[in-house]
Amino acid sequence: MSTPTGNTWAIPEPFAKCVPLVRRLLLDAGLSVVEEFDISAASYVQLRAGSSSCVVLLVDTPVLLFEAIALDPGAAVFLPVHVVISGDREMSQIHWTNPALASGLRPPVQAKGPLEELCARVNQALAELSPAEELVSQGQPHHAD
Repeated sequence: MSTPTGNTWAIPEPFAKCVPLVRRLLLDAGLSVVEEFDISAASYVQLRAGSSSCVVLLVDTPVLLFEAIALDPGAAVFLPVHVVISGDREMSQIHWTNPALASGLRPPVQAKGPLEELCARVNQALAELSPAEELVSQGQPHHAD
């Protein structure tokens, strides 16, 4: 199994509808949103033209989290996975990145499997967003097969 590096989707839905949609997709995939941060008021978010709202969802599953940390406590650096949702009244973007690949760091060998499984499950859950709306898939434009 290849490890997904992350994805970005743009969907023609208002931010207020997009956040519950993403939460539902993650929940339906058996994933947990363990924390949510509204960073809409942060100055770097306000400077971005066309995006007035932004939340970060911290996503994991208790079993994979426990497995990764039990195998090597150093795995905690890579978990949970961050899903960022930004948007306005007309358009939203959803983005997530594999923390190990994005940081250039290697996860502990024992924790690599649980981290890869978590990333695959996040990617699969968010793939329920229409493929036509996907902007980036592992760094390349997505083409429906």
